Amino acid sequence: MAAEAPGRWLFRNANLFDGERAAVPQSAVVVEGERIVAVAQGDGPDPGPDDRVVDLAGRTLMPGLTSCHFHTMFENVSPLSAPSLGLQAPPAYLAMLAGKNAGIAIDCGVTQVLCSSTTKAIDASLKLAFEDGMLPGPRVVCGSHELMITSDLVSGGSRNHFMELGNQGVVRTCEAGADAWREVVRDEIRLGAQIVKLSLSQGHNAGPSIGGANLAPDELDAAVSAAHTHGVRVRAHAATKPAILECARAGVDIIDHADRMDAECLDAVLEAGCFVVPSLLYVVRVVEGYDAGYFDEIFRGSAPAMLSPTMDDMRECADAVARWLPDAQRAGVKLLAGDDFGTYALAHGEYGKELSFYVKRVGIAPLDVLRWATSTPAHVMGMEAELGTLAEGKLADLIAVDGDPLVDITCLEEPSRIPLVMKGGVAVKNLL
Repeated sequence: MAAEAPGRWLFRNANLFDGERAAVPQSAVVVEGERIVAVAQGDGPDPGPDDRVVDLAGRTLMPGLTSCHFHTMFENVSPLSAPSLGLQAPPAYLAMLAGKNAGIAIDCGVTQVLCSSTTKAIDASLKLAFEDGMLPGPRVVCGSHELMITSDLVSGGSRNHFMELGNQGVVRTCEAGADAWREVVRDEIRLGAQIVKLSLSQGHNAGPSIGGANLAPDELDAAVSAAHTHGVRVRAHAATKPAILECARAGVDIIDHADRMDAECLDAVLEAGCFVVPSLLYVVRVVEGYDAGYFDEIFRGSAPAMLSPTMDDMRECADAVARWLPDAQRAGVKLLAGDDFGTYALAHGEYGKELSFYVKRVGIAPLDVLRWATSTPAHVMGMEAELGTLAEGKLADLIAVDGDPLVDITCLEEPSRIPLVMKGGVAVKNLL
């Protein structure tokens, strides 16, 4: 998929969804260099002799999608392989796997990824390769190792024996104390992290969602302060109520999962202005797989006794998220799309299916779900003046879609229905 050179493009006859409002048919957009220079109804300006004029024939023109919980080097991760993440292959192989997954994302119309959990600075290397034009890919907001307290590693029992070797893959442990957490966050920033990932609780298939927050308040405050001092964001795996409340209190930027959210948590999250990635499709897929006997096969019949507490918890959490999510949307919580793609339950490339799930199964309006994947993510990194909507002066990150996702959001499920993907005015995919 070779990228085309930038130039001046005139898109006509577009059904324009700008990332915020209802679509406007018969619209025109002009792209010059890396930016949008005009948005108008009708045919727009007269083309110049060197302009590339594209009649979209009623296709939807919209901002590129952002996947906000992206594991670049995950592929078919299962309950058996999860403890060794980041150790399953040499770093060079994992980097190539990350490049392949990023290529899948761009083919599906994902022009930006907010990463979650990496090792060997693979996200930062991937970002540099894309920026240098070595291969086409989305904008990469680099993740960190998943930082956790040392005692978290005992939860897997003997299945964590390999961690005694000293290489913990995507996991990095930190000893107790605010100074230790401040230092480890600073080191992750040195390695290129733009979003530091903390493991703040069990839950979301990491054991039952019980207990409090794993970090002491002064440790969490130190981690968040160290990141924010350097303009770096913080995200946290937080499935339990105490962990969610601690995230809000400490000013964590992105709360991942938030399975046990309730009214008190919603109020705290709203007041703090946290972003939330519900990632519900993964939980539903895992429960469905368990019910269909998938775990019996890979665990040779011992799955029910081994996994029953976790699966019972996940079933409860799936129901809970489906209940609180519409309330959170109505209340104005800043929700984001993104899930555990690259697992046995959810493959890379199913990004559009996640969006459809929230519309079809949870009852969220298509316009709201599309905002989770377009305009809202731009605010996470303070890039709302550059990205997220189609408007004059913005970077030209846009896609053309065969269909109207505001009417039938499933049109985003198939890459073949996304014939054009443009990043910064460069057509990285063009089948028109």
